[in-house]
Amino acid sequence: MLENKSNSRQTSKSFHENLIQRLGHYDGRALDALGQDFFYLVDQLSTGLHEKHEKDATLLDLSELEFPWELQVFANQFLRECAQTSRQLTLFCRGLRKKLEDKEFSQEFLEILDEAYQHHFYVAESKKHYLV
Repeated sequence: MLENKSNSRQTSKSFHENLIQRLGHYDGRALDALGQDFFYLVDQLSTGLHEKHEKDATLLDLSELEFPWELQVFANQFLRECAQTSRQLTLFCRGLRKKLEDKEFSQEFLEILDEAYQHHFYVAESKKHYLV
């Protein structure tokens, strides 16, 4: 399900790279404690959302550079909310990454993610024209 999308990542930075750029090297690297699975999932989920909802950037009044970052922030928040506590985030992400290999589970999870996307990015202008 979450194959490596290196072609699309060449044009945008990973979530970890973006954090380091925004927070500085020291603070950005301190987030390594969240684990590789967390950063992998943020990147893969946000890339999938970007591919599915690429046309929403205009509706949300976001530039082509801002939209991928906002999707990364959303995926970050979504994963953090899925884990019961911040202490469980690393274990949750490790388990989720493995579980997403199951096609049926992956499909259900992505439907939940998409619904959360709709609620998170809902704007008044999209009331009649729900986000794509």
